[in-house]
Amino acid sequence: MNDAQPRPRPRRSLVVVLLDAVLRLSAAVNAIPTPTPKVREAGGRRGAGRYLLLTGVLAAVAGTALLVVVLVRTPGGPGTPPDRAAALPGPRSRPAEPSGAGSATPAPPGPTTTLTIVKTTPATAATKPAPSPAATAPITENAQVPLTASYRTSSTTAGLLGYQMTVTVANPGTAPRNGWALTVTLPRSTLLVSGVSGATTTRDGPVWSFTPNPTTALVPAGGTVELTFEVNGATLIDATPQDCRIDGNRCED
Repeated sequence: MNDAQPRPRPRRSLVVVLLDAVLRLSAAVNAIPTPTPKVREAGGRRGAGRYLLLTGVLAAVAGTALLVVVLVRTPGGPGTPPDRAAALPGPRSRPAEPSGAGSATPAPPGPTTTLTIVKTTPATAATKPAPSPAATAPITENAQVPLTASYRTSSTTAGLLGYQMTVTVANPGTAPRNGWALTVTLPRSTLLVSGVSGATTTRDGPVWSFTPNPTTALVPAGGTVELTFEVNGATLIDATPQDCRIDGNRCED
């Protein structure tokens, strides 16, 4: 005696159950005995009842089939179980890149740049050009100003026996000057100088040099000193000095 248990029947789906019910309903309709035909009035259609019954069965079958189709296609209704392989996660597809001239590929991120703010000082007024050294040199009170000299001649004999010459040395500066040198050039070396007052003299041909004595050596600021001497010889024609200089600068006539 075999102890094998009967194999369990497989579970049927809703679609199979509905189709089985439709087939059984169709078999039941075919098993209904055909009613005895009755005498109908003239002009009536034969077999109207059978046709009505057949129409109802077809309508029921069509409704059942429509219900099955609706249940199968409805997302919430029963249907074919989903494929497990399709449910497994697969490699993600890359999104389609936009086409066209307007699309732009983002640049890869670069190194971070640190912005350093440098505070600048606003430009001041334009710098004036430096003046020349001659313009910037201040004149102090002790700065030496060149001495000036002027001369005049006079004669009591109308120049027949000579004439007297007076030289005035002036200091236009603001500080006194101590010492000076005067040179007088006569037109001929035959002319002689005598009677010098306020200086001592030396000779080199027609050039006579005068050095101040203690009474005329110091020329005060803004002041003057004088020296006089006589020119002797043939002074009637061309006997006036040809040159006169004080510290190398020409004298004023």
